Amino acid sequence: MRRVLTLLCVALVSLTTWADFTVTFIPGETQGSNSSANAYDEITLDGVTISGTKAALAATAYRFAGGSTATVSSTVGNIKKVEFTCQGSYSQSYGPDQFYGDGYTCQSGSRVGIWQGDTASFTLNTASQVRCTQIVVTIAEETVEELVPPVFHPNGGEFSGSLEVTLTCATENAEICYFEGTPEGDWANWTYYNGPFYVTETKTYTAYSQKGEEMSEYVTVTFTKVEQTVEAPVFTPGSCSFSDRLDVTLSCATPGAKIYYSLDNELWSEYSTPIPVTDDLTIYAKAKVGDIESEVASATYTKLPATTVEVTFDGNVDTGDGSLTERTPYTVVKDPVTMYVGDGRLGIDHYRIYTDAEFYFESTGAAILKIEFNGMSGYTASNLSKAEGNEGTWTTGGNDGVWEGNAQKVAFNVNSQARFTTIIVTLAGSEEPTFLRGDVNNNNEVTIADVTALIDYLLSGDSTNINLDAADCNNNQEVTIADVTALIDYLLSGNWPN
Repeated sequence: MRRVLTLLCVALVSLTTWADFTVTFIPGETQGSNSSANAYDEITLDGVTISGTKAALAATAYRFAGGSTATVSSTVGNIKKVEFTCQGSYSQSYGPDQFYGDGYTCQSGSRVGIWQGDTASFTLNTASQVRCTQIVVTIAEETVEELVPPVFHPNGGEFSGSLEVTLTCATENAEICYFEGTPEGDWANWTYYNGPFYVTETKTYTAYSQKGEEMSEYVTVTFTKVEQTVEAPVFTPGSCSFSDRLDVTLSCATPGAKIYYSLDNELWSEYSTPIPVTDDLTIYAKAKVGDIESEVASATYTKLPATTVEVTFDGNVDTGDGSLTERTPYTVVKDPVTMYVGDGRLGIDHYRIYTDAEFYFESTGAAILKIEFNGMSGYTASNLSKAEGNEGTWTTGGNDGVWEGNAQKVAFNVNSQARFTTIIVTLAGSEEPTFLRGDVNNNNEVTIADVTALIDYLLSGDSTNINLDAADCNNNQEVTIADVTALIDYLLSGNWPN
């Protein structure tokens, strides 16, 4: 029967060898060892290896730390092209423009960076952290004179939904035949390979290559279909309070999933752009692949009172225990906010934070709503990124950067040295006072009776029926005889002291 197949294949028109093929790396499917980008990590698939000197290839997106290198190498043929699809767009955090090196290009506004060349291995550098949601490597298989068996891509394994399968042979001008089943089984139908085919259920396939009357050994693989699962969408930021406006983004770790959101858990719209939030709101979200849906996730956002408090760290004035001459950890405290730099130095008028330093802000009082960084050329805020586990949004532009969210502590990764002249931390405030200044007896008017009530309080110490907040007429956070003077002056002139 094999002889008959050989003669039939010889009779077919010879086609060009399918030499080029792609290897696709997807987070969650091909994983490394690290979930934090602070050490060497690598992943390998179909003879292609991607590694990073400081990488997290077991994270939800492949991460390469700023100031590190990423290397792509192949043992199955020279690399012709690599497409890096990133979490952020050009000029945004984690975008493709943070990679640089020979043969690498990316376009403004795009999330994709492309390396092109013809080599078995190449290396790119990172200016700041890069996060990739997919990496596609195109390989040109080397052609050989002797007849070798074909190769399935992918080479068997589990899949869900529909799987595209290709076949290649390294022998120049070789032809490929394949059939369903094993060589030992009862098979009768074979197909001459001339392009990708699709597998939708568990199947075993066998293929061989031939050139003239010579045939290669058989190659058999099995593709096993597994139940499709769809991950629930992730909100960025998650549930939190905010002061003015939030732009909420949705993402899903399941490749190819479409995301839908609702404001009432009944009427659904397909997600495409960030959702603006300007008032108290709960957002519901789910993801779909075909007819399969994820669980419904939700996040609740609460608008804070308009009153806020700003705490400004001025590099020319607020120096804490930092040094102008030595590179050391330093702390700057402006009550109730502490700024900690694990490795840095003071400039004459700015703060310096060195690569990979521990860097955070912590409030012992009201929650932090916003942090505004005023950076310096060459050492801009784009050298920072949110540390693992931190919520909120992080945006950069020019030299500056802004974090917004709601937290007691906010930490940053320092991917490359950063310098800031001022850093403004905005804290949640409180509602405006509901009392009437000078209305000591709480009758909603200010009269001479309030002077009498205030004097009685100062003589007796009995605060029953007394509004002590309103009694602090000169706003110095205590109630004394000076407040009696301020109250009388107000009744005479109609003006309060500053």
